[in-house]
Amino acid sequence: MHRRQILLAFAFAVVGAQAFAAHLPSKFDGPWNVTLSCPPHSGDDDAKGYTHRFPGEVTNSRLRAVHGAEGEPGWHLLTGRIAEDGAATLRLEGIVNNPKYAINGAQQGKAYTYRVKARFEPSSGSGERLTGRTCHFVFAR
Repeated sequence: MHRRQILLAFAFAVVGAQAFAAHLPSKFDGPWNVTLSCPPHSGDDDAKGYTHRFPGEVTNSRLRAVHGAEGEPGWHLLTGRIAEDGAATLRLEGIVNNPKYAINGAQQGKAYTYRVKARFEPSSGSGERLTGRTCHFVFAR
């Protein structure tokens, strides 16, 4: 019985240490500025290009950046975890504002999502949209 108690105590110590480490600030924590640039999309739709700048925050290695008012046309929400080495696969959720800037002339109010592959350094970063039209992301402190 004594051996079992020692093993349980050790297991709780490991789990507790992992939980504690998960709440420590990372080197990426803090405010960030996000620039999203999508050049004109050459294809059947000829979607116009655009650039949006918006604030973000990293807390416990998790990015959350918002452009516009949630649920309204023109809104973007960029979220995801940044690994200790700076690698990140982020998710952007958005709502179309103007069909002239959307692929295939998507109507205003249409929701969309896509993934972004990104790489962060302590004070900068960059990323690319993985599907659909080309879009570039720049992250700066």
